[in-house]
Amino acid sequence: MTLHRLNCLAAASALALGLLPAFAQAALYVTIVEGLGGQPQYEDEFVAAGEKIAAASESMTDKDKVVRFSGTGATRAALMKHFADLGKKMTADDRAAIYLVGHGSFDGETYKFNIAGPDVSGADLKKVMEGLPGRNHFLVSPGSTSGALLEAITGVPAPRDDVPGRPPREDAAAKTAESPYLLIAGTRNGNERNATQFGRHFADALTSQEADLNKNNSISIQEAFDYAEQRVGSYFEDEGKLATEHAQLRGEGAAQFNLSRLNALQIKEALANADAGLAELLQRRAELDAQIEDLQVRRTQLNNTEYLAQLQTLILQSAELSEQIDAAQKQTQPAIKPEINIEIPAPPAPGGANAF
Repeated sequence: MTLHRLNCLAAASALALGLLPAFAQAALYVTIVEGLGGQPQYEDEFVAAGEKIAAASESMTDKDKVVRFSGTGATRAALMKHFADLGKKMTADDRAAIYLVGHGSFDGETYKFNIAGPDVSGADLKKVMEGLPGRNHFLVSPGSTSGALLEAITGVPAPRDDVPGRPPREDAAAKTAESPYLLIAGTRNGNERNATQFGRHFADALTSQEADLNKNNSISIQEAFDYAEQRVGSYFEDEGKLATEHAQLRGEGAAQFNLSRLNALQIKEALANADAGLAELLQRRAELDAQIEDLQVRRTQLNNTEYLAQLQTLILQSAELSEQIDAAQKQTQPAIKPEINIEIPAPPAPGGANAF
């Protein structure tokens, strides 16, 4: 889209935007819980995954908003207090990302995530999600039996295994069920009890150029899920084994919710080496990128007029900043691609169906 077209769109929406409430940039709070491995192999795997997730998360938010629990510090009491405090701290616009890295168990009725001391149950985690202000939150539990956790949170029965040794039958209600949150489980239901491959591939995706399908230097929930799911499929195919895990994703907006930025180091170096004027421009564009991302995540909460007005104005500001940055950057300094891959939907035709 040309700058002239952006100016036309922004001019048309400027008055509408003035009537809308001011857009506040949302904060992202990340909690990583490393469960008990039971064996050195899994202990090491969970620690490695936790480290990757923490590093990736710090490319998206302030370091003090990334909290990691592990070993004897990952107790039910400590976790429930942490989430209660988080619920008081957050606003309805803020987002939470929760990673449960470890094994789960399911006794036919109750899901539990295995940690030191009393385990955290599915009911506990349902309470956690419901206690967070707003609804733009994400939880991933990639370990064994984790499909039962989604049932506990959403209330929708997990797909069943009809015949032992065969892939679980897809349940239409579970497949199409909407969730107020974005949820990922590493298994189809509570009966898939083997240690999973999905979790380590999901963690790997957060720093993988290959996972960045739209090449915008960010890894979304959808991209990480697709990358990990493909790797799991390849693993069982290469081993000549029947798959014992079937990951699932519930909720809307997975393609808009980013979990990491691949060029965060490049941005940091550019800011460090830039003069004061250029550094200010780069910082302003980073803030605009974050605002556009937050707006896209909240897309379903806005009507078409509100969404387009805010999006078009932010895009115009980003385009103008990019021109200023290109002019100010030294030739020896590589240009930094904007974070957000922006697509502007066409307005619905008068009297036609609403396509949004």
